[in-house]
Amino acid sequence: MNRHRAVAFRATVQNDHQRPWLVPLPFDPVSQWSTPARPLWKCGHGHRVRGSVNGRDFRGAVVERSGTFWLQLEESYAAVVGLVAGQFVDVLIEPEDA
Repeated sequence: MNRHRAVAFRATVQNDHQRPWLVPLPFDPVSQWSTPARPLWKCGHGHRVRGSVNGRDFRGAVVERSGTFWLQLEESYAAVVGLVAGQFVDVLIEPEDA
């Protein structure tokens, strides 16, 4: 992990049933990391990221929705880590290209 680009924060896990496991970022990744959003899948853009949630490593994506940036976590990861909506988590995150 590149300590110069990694960002640590505490946030609340959200579940919106379309993209079930989301964690709001308290920063704009474009400004923080000086990297533009890139295509992630057929019709979405964002940032490929890696890091940890409550000390458990992950790889995922940050996407923007309604003016907020969100860390999107896979349902399988959420199950292994035991995430529940409304839970506070400690996040350490950086862009994958760091």
